[in-house]
Amino acid sequence: MTSSDGTSAAVSEAATPPAVVGAVVAGEPVSTKMSTKRKRQLTALGVALLILALLFAWYLMNRKPLSELPGLGVAKVPHYEYSIYGTSNPIAVAVSPTGDRIYVTEENAPRLVHVYDHSGKQVGTLTPSKSTGPTHIPGYVAINPTNQDVYVSDNSTNQIYIYNAKGTYLRTFAPKGKLGTWRPLGVAFGPDGSLYATDIQGSGKAHRVVVFSPNGTFVRSIGAPGLSFPNGITIDQHGNINVADSNNGRLLVFNPAGKIIGLVGHGLGSGDLGLPRGVAVDGAGRIYVVDSSDHMVRVYNDASSTVSTPTFIASFGNEGQIDGTFEYPNGVATDTRAHIYVTDQGNNRVQVWGY
Repeated sequence: MTSSDGTSAAVSEAATPPAVVGAVVAGEPVSTKMSTKRKRQLTALGVALLILALLFAWYLMNRKPLSELPGLGVAKVPHYEYSIYGTSNPIAVAVSPTGDRIYVTEENAPRLVHVYDHSGKQVGTLTPSKSTGPTHIPGYVAINPTNQDVYVSDNSTNQIYIYNAKGTYLRTFAPKGKLGTWRPLGVAFGPDGSLYATDIQGSGKAHRVVVFSPNGTFVRSIGAPGLSFPNGITIDQHGNINVADSNNGRLLVFNPAGKIIGLVGHGLGSGDLGLPRGVAVDGAGRIYVVDSSDHMVRVYNDASSTVSTPTFIASFGNEGQIDGTFEYPNGVATDTRAHIYVTDQGNNRVQVWGY
């Protein structure tokens, strides 16, 4: 073939012969090559079946999701669900195990404890007796697991008021034993009805956690000296006492005997704390700490009963006014249905999050 300029085209079908089926590659017959490839496929399949068998055996022995295998777990972060409005500068929240009663204290007038049902509808209020005085500022709130009585600390009278599950005022908590003067703030219960309270009476060096038996007898104090305006407190699944040491910017974990066994410190890292206030724990052992100055809730995992320095998992929330954001959150509570309740002070609401 000759081109238009008279040169010969160097195109020839014979110059680049097509691949021939059954040809020899690198001196090895194709049949042998295919046999090796087949062996590799069978080996890979065998390894995969072995891994699946081991995973199934692990599941049968532990009855846990396979995602909880070491190295396979994914940190779960709750998502925003809805908000409850109707309180003015809400401080603390407590929730019945099933979430059918939500108790919220408010710092601004009328300074009541509002009671909501699971849908966020207000069903009542808690009001102390007139005999307790004209001025009240409800602080933290907790539910006694043995009888569902509701305990509310009062920042004005330095007392704890007790109501029944229907919201009727019963009495003022009267400690037994040599407690001395005190100023209760955070309140929490152990599973047997033992009462734990943070006490901010006097200077920072005197701040402490006080423990009472189920009948109200003073048992011991822990954490002093060293605590500075401790706020929220909760008891975890091991009986350890988790305390938000607010002015020191840290979370302290005490064992039941009162010895410090864990600490999350103050700092700027992702798991560090700024101004911790409310503390709660759920049935999965996750610890929730409200970081008021950072406008978020930090989530930690409790490792064991003896060495319980919480491991940081994640945070949720940011500063703002829209759904899922906070303005100086303070209190936190959980129920048994994987919900987390957070008092959002600056936005005058309680936010409900869930998994």
